[in-house]
Amino acid sequence: MHFIYRVVLVLAAFALFKVDSISAGVTFNVEHLTIPRFTRPVEENLIKRQLRVMDDNERGFPSGPSLEKIEAMFQSLTNKITTKSKPSQRDVPDEKLPQLLGAAKPVNKAVEAAGRLKTLQTQKWLDEGKSTQEVFQLLELNKFMVPNFKKIEGTVFGLPDFNTWVNYVDDFNAKNPTKKESMIPTLRTIYSDEGLTRALELAKTYSTTNALATKLRKEQIQRWLDDAQTPKYVFEMFMIDDKVDGLLTNPRFIAWTKYVDDFNLQNPTSRASMEPPIAAHYGDDAVFAMLEAAKKVQLTENVASRLQAEQIKRLLNSNRSPEYVFKAFNLHETGDNLLSTPMFKTWFNYLESFNKKNTDKETLLAPIHRYYHDHGVAKIVAEGMKNPSTVELSKQLQIQRYKRWLHAERPPRDAFNTFILEKPGADVIIRYNERLDGKLYQVRLNKVSDGLLSSPEFQLWSKYLDDWNTKYPDQKQSMAKIFQALFTEDALAKMIMAARNNPSTQKIASLLENAFAKV
Repeated sequence: MHFIYRVVLVLAAFALFKVDSISAGVTFNVEHLTIPRFTRPVEENLIKRQLRVMDDNERGFPSGPSLEKIEAMFQSLTNKITTKSKPSQRDVPDEKLPQLLGAAKPVNKAVEAAGRLKTLQTQKWLDEGKSTQEVFQLLELNKFMVPNFKKIEGTVFGLPDFNTWVNYVDDFNAKNPTKKESMIPTLRTIYSDEGLTRALELAKTYSTTNALATKLRKEQIQRWLDDAQTPKYVFEMFMIDDKVDGLLTNPRFIAWTKYVDDFNLQNPTSRASMEPPIAAHYGDDAVFAMLEAAKKVQLTENVASRLQAEQIKRLLNSNRSPEYVFKAFNLHETGDNLLSTPMFKTWFNYLESFNKKNTDKETLLAPIHRYYHDHGVAKIVAEGMKNPSTVELSKQLQIQRYKRWLHAERPPRDAFNTFILEKPGADVIIRYNERLDGKLYQVRLNKVSDGLLSSPEFQLWSKYLDDWNTKYPDQKQSMAKIFQALFTEDALAKMIMAARNNPSTQKIASLLENAFAKV
């Protein structure tokens, strides 16, 4: 049997060679042609046994060339089929074209015969009343490989027999108008909802499958509606890989909004809002930022404003932590003018409402400090002090910042650096030198800023020092020693002299002068 198989292959190669000779130099493009392997190894002596010349053995064959000669002849024939460009009618002489077409007729007839057999088979199934799902299995489409959603061949839409099945579904439904069958349930036997969505979206990008994929997409949506699938679930299916940017103009999002409308018409007692599914999918802060941008575009301004109003209302009624809502409102990226923005005022009202309803209070400082850190808070306070409408908020924030430092046991000298020397807008440059033991120390400054002792920052720090000494009596610190550690004697002398000439600082100047003398 193996011998016959190989002879058939030789004849096939010979037929190809014949067509090649008819085309008068026109060659076919054959990428690679080898002798097919068996499904399991066959011993060489077994093959030779089957080629024996034995008149009295039923397995015997007439005398013929050896296996090696057959393979050599086969290789010689295939070498004649060179890898050149695929011929076209223009490459073939007119007198040779009829012969070439005649040689190709057997191949065409074989293809046509296979098509007729398939048509007869599907007609037989139709006459027997086989369901579309049964035919799907008979065509072995249910044995689909691992999907690849990057190319159509990686989906069921790329399988040759899929079109046969699609035609069968059409014929079945035409024959049975009262019990039409949808393709969706059958496709769901090989795909999840998400997988089918991906396959349909890919198929819509190909001209050969666009119409069918569009039709199936509508059937899929209708099935979700019939099953009362929530808008949240359907949103996940619609927007699997889509980013939040440009969401409101995304065709899939627009289709989803229609689904929400249809769902609400069909389920008036359990109406759904559009905003929660969007926020659940992308996150409150990402959605809020997207809506802020969309409000600035005329095409999306109205829908963005409506969705943002829904989002704010939901968050304010959610009893979520003020810190969560702070980030959701995108306040963590607002900047130094935070206190004067409308959204901050909305959030501050939420903070007060939250603290009235909950025993675990939250401070004004906590979320601001988390996202802006201490120096950022200082800049927000400084900016807020410039605006009469936010001065009180700035003071409140500064006091909470001060208390946070005290609670964290930050020493008064560090507080002096932060509250005064490193405050926003300060032109002081702090330098450090290294001691012999490798430790760093702060170089004393040779100038004290004008009006230091009369500044609000000094008043705040002075109170911090008093509170520190009260709270931590075993770690008391002297104002005079801190000044002497931070400034040179010449700088301090000039500071005292200037302070004596100012009625508001004469008292503190005298106290410091006496303290310097005792140190």
